[in-house]
Amino acid sequence: MDLNIHKVTKIEVKPINDVKGSIRDFSVRELVIHSKEFNYDLNDYIDNKIEISCFLESRDVAKLVYSKD
Repeated sequence: MDLNIHKVTKIEVKPINDVKGSIRDFSVRELVIHSKEFNYDLNDYIDNKIEISCFLESRDVAKLVYSKD
């Protein structure tokens, strides 16, 4: 799945949150993307915030890797 976000103003990467579940333990990594979107009713840009929660079985998967592609 591709997600295209225009006019990004800030990207936040939250710390890993370990959760102790009743069935199994897992980790959560959250990303918050701030952007601006044009609102035609207001005839101006409004602030947008997209929150992405990634649920991980292994904490090692949540490490940040910067691609050189």
